[in-house]
Amino acid sequence: MPSFPVRKSAQALAQFLGLDSNSPQRAYFAHHLLPLKGGVPREVASKPSLFIQTPWRTRDSRLVICSLPPWADKEAPMNTRIGALVLLALLVVLTGCGGGGTGGGTTNPIVVSISPPTANLNQGATQSFTANVAVNWTVQEGAAGGSITNMGAYTAPNIGGTFHVIATSQADTSKSATATVNIAAVAIFLNQPFVTIDVGNQFTFVANVTGTVNTAVSWAIQEGASGGSITSSGVYTAPGTDGMFHVIATSQADNTQKATAAVTVAPLMVSVIPPSNLLGLLGVRDFIATVNTSLNAHVTWSVQEGAAGGAITASGQYTAPNTTGGPFHVVATSVQDSTKNGIANVTVGGSGFRPTGDMSTARTAHTATLLPSGKLLIVGGDTCLFTGYYYEFCPLSSAEVYDVGAGTFATTGKMSVARVFHTATLLNNGKVLVTGGHDASAELYDPASGTFAVTGSMSVGRNSHTATLLAGGKVLIAGGQGVGVLATAELYDPTSGTFTATGSMAAARTSHTATLLINGKVLIAGGFNSAGATLATTELYDPGSGTFTATGAMATARTSHTATLLANGKVLVTGGIANMANGGSLSSAEVYDVVAGTFSATGPMMTVRDSHFAILLANGTVLVAGGPFGSSGGLTAELYNTGNGTFTETGGMETSRALAAAVLLPDGRVFVSGGSDTISAELYE
Repeated sequence: MPSFPVRKSAQALAQFLGLDSNSPQRAYFAHHLLPLKGGVPREVASKPSLFIQTPWRTRDSRLVICSLPPWADKEAPMNTRIGALVLLALLVVLTGCGGGGTGGGTTNPIVVSISPPTANLNQGATQSFTANVAVNWTVQEGAAGGSITNMGAYTAPNIGGTFHVIATSQADTSKSATATVNIAAVAIFLNQPFVTIDVGNQFTFVANVTGTVNTAVSWAIQEGASGGSITSSGVYTAPGTDGMFHVIATSQADNTQKATAAVTVAPLMVSVIPPSNLLGLLGVRDFIATVNTSLNAHVTWSVQEGAAGGAITASGQYTAPNTTGGPFHVVATSVQDSTKNGIANVTVGGSGFRPTGDMSTARTAHTATLLPSGKLLIVGGDTCLFTGYYYEFCPLSSAEVYDVGAGTFATTGKMSVARVFHTATLLNNGKVLVTGGHDASAELYDPASGTFAVTGSMSVGRNSHTATLLAGGKVLIAGGQGVGVLATAELYDPTSGTFTATGSMAAARTSHTATLLINGKVLIAGGFNSAGATLATTELYDPGSGTFTATGAMATARTSHTATLLANGKVLVTGGIANMANGGSLSSAEVYDVVAGTFSATGPMMTVRDSHFAILLANGTVLVAGGPFGSSGGLTAELYNTGNGTFTETGGMETSRALAAAVLLPDGRVFVSGGSDTISAELYE
């Protein structure tokens, strides 16, 4: 329908109506009408208006001319007045006057719409609906389909399905719109539908409930109390017997929805560590039993053969009989279920370790030095190198003396400082030189007075270095760690009590070995450098020239290994760590030929070892024992036969030992103490 902009002039209106410029009708419009002011026609001067002034407007803010007055301008000629009436009638037809001023001759129909038109909800969830006109809200399915407020806030029912929200116009109840609501069905899923656990142990089940805002579940065991127990939070405890049981989770929102987990409770088992053992006469072994239950993991110990097979304490410490034989059987029986047990085999041989007295304190990375009196000086070390935080040092300044005849330890004078990874060297004058392990200081132990006295200091602080008594009575100090890994070396002169520099090694190294050869030279082998790289290189120190020269490299890079001078003048190298990054221990061994200056493979050992000890025995064989902390190999021992280049097992130690101190005694026995933060000591014979 045509309409006129509010601010169009009367002349434009007349032009739109097709009145020519000379017509009396156009003249009347031009004379009597001004442009709208505020959307209302205004008359000119004081002339009576042909039209009633009204504020009504179309919805597009365009001119509306309404209601023919009962009078007209009597001053106008008759034909003008008649023409104006005709024009007014025409305007009424063209603009749709009357009927409430809504901008048309007909009322727009009511159309209801809902937002959102579709909703997907969980049971019990809410959704806010809105409509474009004032409406009344209902749910087509009644209360079964949920509820809705007069503000359009819908709450889903506690049942799955499709329901319908209806908005009905308040102005015209025949007009409405419908929104579809899809309510999800309740479902339950468990974090583990199949579980295997040990007797008496626990497992936490988690139920994931979908399709409802109420995710709570009720827990139950299908077999009742015989199948275990479960808390309201899903923590399941297995019963004291093995079998198959079923844990059930039921939705509290819909108790028809359940989920079931099958639980296999493994049979109770007892394991004994170590399972196989070779001990010497009256040898001792500490056994450990593990039971796969948290109900009662205790065991009772016994020897199947009775007293003839040895004896065992309530804590699992076994003592072999004083006769060879076996295998004997150490039995650990479960207290929880006496029908379950574990068994370890013990064979008793002619050689092996047996306990001697305990030290005054646990020690690791300490030293043991044979004194001219036949007694042993035990110095320094650390009490918690393995059992504390890594390198949370508990270093010791204390020392003690072991009496071989009595098998006892007695305290002696203390050092000036605590030391660990130090060296202790018996000098030709009977005193013991102790170096490093703390700083650059050194001190001398006098067996006669049982005291330590400070002597000259090294040029730099060192630990994990080597100290070798040379044929001339001086002591070669080489490598180690100080400010970084060191290549320097120095000589201690017992006469002057001072250290002087000597030639430096070709490579900086620490945790290496230094072996005095029969020609008076010193073989330096392996270790690792500042980059953490393990070394295969070796070099010889010549006391005559005070220099180091390279010799043949080992077949395998090693650190924390052993190097033992054999009766034939060769050097046996065993075990160690091949790679500091992954800590892999070695079972390989090789022999250095002094004449050829080369290494050749021998062995290998029966187990991997590092941080162990190797002692040349009086019969020419080499005793190798100990190893990585916590490993089964750490308590075993083996003998190297120089004739055929093979290793065979011999009676093992009471406990695992790493970084222990071992010494060959004058009577041919081997003394070993500490290591792995232990306090005990043993003798091999």
